[in-house]
Amino acid sequence: MSRLKSIYNGSPRFLRQVFVNAYGLNNAIRYAKWNKLIREIAYTETLAREQQIALVDRRLKDMLGYAIDNVPFYGQFAALKKEFDARTAYDLLTEFPVTNKDVINEDPEAFLARGATGALISRTSGTTGTPFLIHMDKDCFLMGDALWWRRTKWAGHRRGDWIARLVGDPVVPLEEKDPEKPWMISATDRRIYLSTFHLNARTAQRIGELLNARKPAYLMGYPSSLEILCGYLQDAGFKMDWPLRNVLFSSEPMHAHQEKIIRQVFPADIRGLYGSGEKIISAAQCHEGHYHLSLVDGYLEGQFGLMGGTQPAPSTTLSNRIMPLIRYQIGDNIVTQPELVCGCGRTLPVISPVITKHEDEIVTPSGRRIAPSAVVWAFIHQDIKDIKKGQVVQEDTKRVTVHLETDEATFLKYREVLRNSMNDVFFGEMDVEVVRTEHIDVSQAGKSRFIVNKTLQRK
Repeated sequence: MSRLKSIYNGSPRFLRQVFVNAYGLNNAIRYAKWNKLIREIAYTETLAREQQIALVDRRLKDMLGYAIDNVPFYGQFAALKKEFDARTAYDLLTEFPVTNKDVINEDPEAFLARGATGALISRTSGTTGTPFLIHMDKDCFLMGDALWWRRTKWAGHRRGDWIARLVGDPVVPLEEKDPEKPWMISATDRRIYLSTFHLNARTAQRIGELLNARKPAYLMGYPSSLEILCGYLQDAGFKMDWPLRNVLFSSEPMHAHQEKIIRQVFPADIRGLYGSGEKIISAAQCHEGHYHLSLVDGYLEGQFGLMGGTQPAPSTTLSNRIMPLIRYQIGDNIVTQPELVCGCGRTLPVISPVITKHEDEIVTPSGRRIAPSAVVWAFIHQDIKDIKKGQVVQEDTKRVTVHLETDEATFLKYREVLRNSMNDVFFGEMDVEVVRTEHIDVSQAGKSRFIVNKTLQRK
């Protein structure tokens, strides 16, 4: 745990409130930068398809040439540069191998640009439990965040609107088992930070009362966390008494049973966002319900109908010059719809909603229901490396087994670190055992189930 996080958790609530508002001031600066970037790329939303293809072709060639000149792994393709004038970037891409996080993890240095400075490091895992460190520059990181923010702007966000967040914000110390106020409020950036880690019948009722009192314009969350909250609120007879503008979700797919209960409790438009920690592609949902890809963060093969056939469809970065990911497979099966004309007026390429595996949740003896993305936090907030895959199995009402697919030395290095981290998330209610395994089964999409609860009936 970082020193700043230790100071925050050890501070009284009033001082934590000061910290959160200070963080909000920094966020306000970031929002201004995001809005500026969104205005600068607004023209791409209505380009004709021929213009889109030409724009991405130029940017792809620039990135491929840069990678050949500066990235050790791609130096082997130097001869291709002689063909850049005669071939399209889409044709040239077929000469490059498909990669994924497992390939890159074997030799990460080979995929880093020589002499690159100012790199930011982001840790990704999704709900696979497979850590991956992606290096990027500040501009790439900023653009990725701006594109995620654009979804909220498309949903009508105006300056001064409040947003309630039910994601992985650890704003309430995990040492507080049943906080009277399972949230923190930042007036400086109009955010209500709700604790995903403290959801139970009592805290959910308090959250419902807070939402009715504060009346935010937007409720943002992981689908699994929103489902858990709505289940508790429905049982408590909660009635929303303000016009919520939108429910916004990301990080997980929205399944039909989740959408049903969320709409019952919060009767508002629901809009999703598809993205990745690698910030290589993103797709925002418009009011017509379609997911529009951006033209500026990355290129997904098949988005124009020019390439396709490789599954899962690879993506190539258009913005990351620190660690250029070329023909990189995120792991999700993404279906492109190049012929679809959306009624929203945007011409940006469209993909179908990305539906991955349906994860279980962990249920503690006290009745807390812990969403998959909250459990992922225990993996990614620690500096854990060299673990191929992870899986968390709830054996019975009091026992959890964490399976790590890794070598013996790495297992011994991180066993206690991860056990302690899991104990924090479970508030010490569960007996946690961390074991090493040689193989964790994966699905046809290339992903393993991260959460397996043997006590639940699968839906």
